Amino acid sequence: MQQITLEDVLAAKERLASLQAELRCSYQLPVVSFTANIPGSVKDSPVVRQLLQTAVNRFRTIAGSSSIDIVEERFMYWPTGPAAVLVADGSPDELKRSCIAIEEAGFHARLFDIDVFSADGRQISRSTLGQRERTCFLCGEPAVMCRRSNKHTLEEIKANVQARLAAFAATATDPWPQAVWDIGAWAVEAMLMEAACTPAPGLVDRDNAGAHNDMDFFTFLMSSSALAGSMFRCAAAGYRHDGLPAELLPVLRYIGKDGEARMMKATSGVNTQKGLLFLLGILAAAAAYTLKQSATVTGEQILDTAAAMAQGIVNRELAVLAARDPVRLTAGEKLYLKYGVTGIRGEVESGIPSIREHGLPVLKQALAAGLSLNDSLVHTLVSLMTVVEDTTILNRHSMEVLHDVKNRAKWIMRHGGMLAGTGRAKIAELDELFIARNISPGGVADLLAATYFLYLVETSNAEMAGTI
Repeated sequence: MQQITLEDVLAAKERLASLQAELRCSYQLPVVSFTANIPGSVKDSPVVRQLLQTAVNRFRTIAGSSSIDIVEERFMYWPTGPAAVLVADGSPDELKRSCIAIEEAGFHARLFDIDVFSADGRQISRSTLGQRERTCFLCGEPAVMCRRSNKHTLEEIKANVQARLAAFAATATDPWPQAVWDIGAWAVEAMLMEAACTPAPGLVDRDNAGAHNDMDFFTFLMSSSALAGSMFRCAAAGYRHDGLPAELLPVLRYIGKDGEARMMKATSGVNTQKGLLFLLGILAAAAAYTLKQSATVTGEQILDTAAAMAQGIVNRELAVLAARDPVRLTAGEKLYLKYGVTGIRGEVESGIPSIREHGLPVLKQALAAGLSLNDSLVHTLVSLMTVVEDTTILNRHSMEVLHDVKNRAKWIMRHGGMLAGTGRAKIAELDELFIARNISPGGVADLLAATYFLYLVETSNAEMAGTI
């Protein structure tokens, strides 16, 4: 960071004016000039350069959306501060209006100046467009008046500038729009709530490890933390996608592979949530994709988008299995050949009817009836057991055991589930029975997390819509 003098500043202004004139004359077009507005004797730093680049990038975006051609760009990295001059084929007044919008786009935007010159060298000012001149860093009064009266000390101004640079540096760490952050956070919350609800028959919960000897509650916390980044990436992929929903699935598969590797590393090789990564990753992307199309979304709309994303997956990945080497088949693929069960692929392709018709309505009803969140999740978990063709149970046991699980769950729901004392007692007994028989309804657990995720999206959207 080089100390500069007033002579250095004046010389740099002359060089910049000369470049502006050269480009105007060469192209006979307006030029847009970007400079950093940093008081003090040190005017160049990596953060200041990033600041200027941000302003230029915003102008490029506006130009692209307004069919304005940027004919040439020149960047200068001088000790007196970075600068850029762009030749733009557009109306000088419209260019200036766009630049004013950039200059007022945030707390840090006061730190750059954008000047517009017509092809004949006339500088387009704010006043000629009926706009208020730029205000002081500190008090909001016209900046020229504060400079003339020395209203603020240099130290006060420099402290304010440093605060604005810090705000810019903080902003630069945020790669995603708010919708992506929300959806990613809801997906992580859903993973954690599924692991936390207790008692969860046969599953890892806060009381015990269920029908598992290689994982516990803390393993799930580590696994969910490792998968958090994947949830945000899936949401970002959905939000950024402009093509058909089905074209998203290959992108999510690559994100999922990275996520699976992180999960396995965090759990020392234990597969805790591989199925949930697939299911919740698709729903996070579907939610973001759908939310981008509409200000508010419902769980059903997200499920419809997920179905469109997975269109044809059963035929592509399961119907062709008979010709493959049985040794290389996954557990889910073997179950399809043995029982014709399509598993989570079939669920997603058909719009996850277990959530649409059972999970989400039951969760809403339980909460509306006054159950706590924990008890509502357990109630919903048992309800899902009544209908889901759980491949985790099939992989460990048989179709007969799966039917027994469904029948027991149906009996509990007929007797009130978590809404009645009898149902509560039977759920506790079911946990003991499943542990003794090594029954783990892992597929149902994944669908419970997905149900709660959709509930979060719906309720949060409703709250936001109510404040508009």
